[in-house]
Amino acid sequence: MNKLKLGFLTVQGEEENHSQMMGGVFEVAEKNDVNVIRFASRVYYEDYNRYNSELHNLYKVIEAQKLDGLMFLGWMPGLIGPFFEDFKKMFKDIPLVSLGVNVKDIPNVYADSKQNIIDLMAHLILVHGYKNIVFMPPSYPDIRIQIYTEVMKKSGLFREELIIRDDLLHDIPFRDRMKRALAILIDERKVDIDAILVMFDTDAQNAYIELKARGLSIPGDIAIASNEDTEFAKYSLPPLTVLTFPWREVGYHGCEKLIQLIHHQEIEFSTGISGKMIIRNSCGCRSNSVKLSKIEARREKFYSSDTLNYKHILLFSTQIQKAFPYTLLNIDNLLSALSLDFERETSTAFFKEFEDELQSIVNKYPYRDSVEEIEETIYLMRNLILPFVSAKSEIVILFEDILHKSTILIREKFDFIIGYDNIEMNAINQELHFISQDLSSTFNIKKLMIVLENSLDKLKINSCYVFIAANEAFEEFTCVLKYADGIRLTNDDGNVTPGYISDEIVEKHPRLLCQLLRIEEDYLGFIVFEPSILDARIYEKLSLHISNALKSALLLEKLSKEVALRKEKEEQLTHIANYDTLTDLYNRRYFNRALHYLLDNAGEHPEEKLRIYLMFIDFDDFKLVNDKLGHDIGDLLIIEIAAQFKEIIRPYSYHIPDEISVADENGLSEAVFRLGGDEFTAILAGLPKKEVEMIATQLIDTVKTTYMIEGNEIHLSCSVGISCYPDQADTVEKLIKCADRAMYFAKEEKNRYCFFEDVK
Repeated sequence: MNKLKLGFLTVQGEEENHSQMMGGVFEVAEKNDVNVIRFASRVYYEDYNRYNSELHNLYKVIEAQKLDGLMFLGWMPGLIGPFFEDFKKMFKDIPLVSLGVNVKDIPNVYADSKQNIIDLMAHLILVHGYKNIVFMPPSYPDIRIQIYTEVMKKSGLFREELIIRDDLLHDIPFRDRMKRALAILIDERKVDIDAILVMFDTDAQNAYIELKARGLSIPGDIAIASNEDTEFAKYSLPPLTVLTFPWREVGYHGCEKLIQLIHHQEIEFSTGISGKMIIRNSCGCRSNSVKLSKIEARREKFYSSDTLNYKHILLFSTQIQKAFPYTLLNIDNLLSALSLDFERETSTAFFKEFEDELQSIVNKYPYRDSVEEIEETIYLMRNLILPFVSAKSEIVILFEDILHKSTILIREKFDFIIGYDNIEMNAINQELHFISQDLSSTFNIKKLMIVLENSLDKLKINSCYVFIAANEAFEEFTCVLKYADGIRLTNDDGNVTPGYISDEIVEKHPRLLCQLLRIEEDYLGFIVFEPSILDARIYEKLSLHISNALKSALLLEKLSKEVALRKEKEEQLTHIANYDTLTDLYNRRYFNRALHYLLDNAGEHPEEKLRIYLMFIDFDDFKLVNDKLGHDIGDLLIIEIAAQFKEIIRPYSYHIPDEISVADENGLSEAVFRLGGDEFTAILAGLPKKEVEMIATQLIDTVKTTYMIEGNEIHLSCSVGISCYPDQADTVEKLIKCADRAMYFAKEEKNRYCFFEDVK
């Protein structure tokens, strides 16, 4: 049975969050031995109400893969909105799962933020006493405004003017949303604002900028809280109080649900996963002391101090796992090690277990959020267990020492991740800078792929495949690079496919990333990576550099083809202008040009005494052939005799200068011409008269040969008139007239040649 092949459609994220969701998807895929291709597209918030051509072109690539099922980011602009029905119709034959939000009629795994928002609102209202809390909406209406409204009404604080409805910002560029919102609130509505609750990190960033521009401080004048946790939230000044999004967990359970759907197993149609609230300084809290909740004096004594059984701390496992249902820590193992330390009054068991687990987690999930959650778990463990052991001071000291060491270790790992990320990103960005220079100076696709091949190892990319669009419809592609496990593979150049990533590639790399190569509205193809770096932004930057270089190479290739085509057309026009269409001999126009050129230049070297002989050749009684056998037979006869004439003249041909000639592949240009009908001419120069007589005889004998044309036996003869420059004529006109007169003199007897000097 073939492995399942799943798709995961998401955005090209500017944050590491999307890499975390991808990590959750890939974790389940590896566990279930299925193949996954992640498809990423650049989308913008404005795409909720407009057509995104990149996304729709990516659909063509996805459709070509013959997937068994597809996950998609449920709030993805351009997908959700007026074009969602088109998306569902396109992929109606395979199971779909929405990740991140609850989408109607589609099985989904969503972030259940209701209780989180309630908790955050309660924190702002009860802890800080804020009353005028502004709600900044998402681009696309959802349930969060209802939650805000319910909490504010229950608190007796609801006022309509504190809400910025989404229709007020409908046509505003996303970067200007907060500027416009503050203008409405402060300048137009004259609202006193205590706090602003935003749904997007971008709005939070712009709130910091706009409030500072107005001379307002955060949180001194206005507090800020966000429904999105990002790198900006962690490192802004002040750090942003947020609700976290369960990125990895949504990806993990979404992939599980899709596999169950494909196997026709029963599923929960909608699965909600909660994030958590992280209190930082932007709400008005002055430190992280919220994490270290005060141990209440009314300690709950399960057992008296003299009968204390430390194994009972295992009972706290349920509470901890309820608070952190998707924790990466093995809580039971940690609590068992802790109880052992309490009995022995040591710290080695817990710390060794914790250190091993933490290192394993960091190796697999080197994300800051992962470490932050572990720290939150340790704080909760402290606040649950400390009252239980507080009656015995030596155990309290031991416990605090264990936790102190653990938090230091967590901080070290956190600093390590930040430092490693910075070092790695700086090194890779530096390599990208040099690689982009090499790529941008390469204007040939084959050479471009060589540059890319030599660069991938420096970027820690093990495998890469590049597909170039073969047509403007973006439906057929040619694979121009196959690079697998650090080795360039043999490629079948010119092999056009409908964008299908071959089974060979998918089997070799069960986890793949795919995104389009595009510059503005020019769609050049798509690129496929095997993910060896967890932060997908590296692949996006490299793809942009490749797209720029590829566009230049394709443009140059197109221009080169156009130049070659133009040259070919010019040559065709030249050929038509200078050659007889029936015999492919030079025509009358070229005859006049060549003869004028030769006579004009013959006088420049009088010491050479160059003689030019002009032959006029005319078939005798050719009209009878046409009348009897038809013009088609006559034309075939002319073609055959013309070929013979060409072969006879070739050994003695006078080379017509390059300025006016079109030589054949041997560099020869026979001076034999067809003027029309059965009239031919030949130019001979620099030959003695005896050789001219011999050639004339060969021409006559050739015509006199019996010809079989389509079963017809034809007998014919010709007459040849010859004039000589400068003996009989010193101009083109005179030379032609003399040759013509000599020919007619020869025709009186037929089947012979005659020099003008012999005309009587």
